[in-house]
Amino acid sequence: MNKLLTGVIAMASVGLSMHANALNILLTNDDGCRAPGIDAMYRALTAAGHKVTLVGPLNDSSGISAASVVVPGQALAVTELAPGKFCVGPPEGYTPPAGKTSAIGTPVDAVNVGLDVILKDSPPDLVVSGTNFGENVGPLTQMSGTLNAAVRAMFKGVPAVAVSTAIDMDLIIRDQQAGYRKTLGAMDDTARFAVKVIEQASLAGTEAKQACTKNKHQCDLNVLGLPGISGLNLNYPPLKPEEVKGVSFAPIGNWDRVNFTSQRGADGVVHVNLAPPSTPTDAQQKADAYQLWQGHAVITVIDGNMTAPQAMQDQAKKMLRGIKP
Repeated sequence: MNKLLTGVIAMASVGLSMHANALNILLTNDDGCRAPGIDAMYRALTAAGHKVTLVGPLNDSSGISAASVVVPGQALAVTELAPGKFCVGPPEGYTPPAGKTSAIGTPVDAVNVGLDVILKDSPPDLVVSGTNFGENVGPLTQMSGTLNAAVRAMFKGVPAVAVSTAIDMDLIIRDQQAGYRKTLGAMDDTARFAVKVIEQASLAGTEAKQACTKNKHQCDLNVLGLPGISGLNLNYPPLKPEEVKGVSFAPIGNWDRVNFTSQRGADGVVHVNLAPPSTPTDAQQKADAYQLWQGHAVITVIDGNMTAPQAMQDQAKKMLRGIKP
């Protein structure tokens, strides 16, 4: 998959006229519909000539993963901030049912509203989620509302790109405000990088599909030039463009510098804290989190299909042959 993606996204000279390749894009996030990251992404996409409809959660939903409304008939409040910009949240006066933890107005809810209602008659070519305040790599991907908004779009048949701007953990531990400013300062560069990736992939995909048509071959490529409904997870370091060490094509790994752990304190109360990271193995150093930590912008192929590759399916079938309920 990395070889395929490397061929699709040659990050050297882009040289495109995006207005000839403009896309209809649904833009969402998990930091909230008014967050600076989604604003940076909106400005970069529209400046490149894309038609963008913003549909985000009303409130900050960081770390909410793929949570969404699961009660049939539950009302959602959809408010329009400005033409083409919407917030999705709970209706006025909403209170969760007694004894039940509920999620309402989440990133997944925003994607559902965007695809099922707002853009129902004009389906988007692509869903973009972000840019997020903080990276979404390694184990964080499971918790990420940003990434799971993209995955939800892919489950619904629309390719997607998740975009995140990393945090300088060492700085934010020493000086929280300086750490915040550093990540915020890299969001415009993150958005511009994401636009370059989308443009290059879209152009390569168009050329590949034209070649297939010319040669009378069947091409199962989406608007990003990738198979089926697969998409991308982009993570950009909190650095100036000249400080970024290049682009790394890396898989999602199981190591990260940000490790949440539950601990019982001396007072008997269980708290969630950050634990020091382990020393990464050679394999973990090739994955997304380590590459990002080293100063690379990281591109990872993702999809909305939780089914394992066929080879693994065949292996499981072989191992479990003869099993009965």
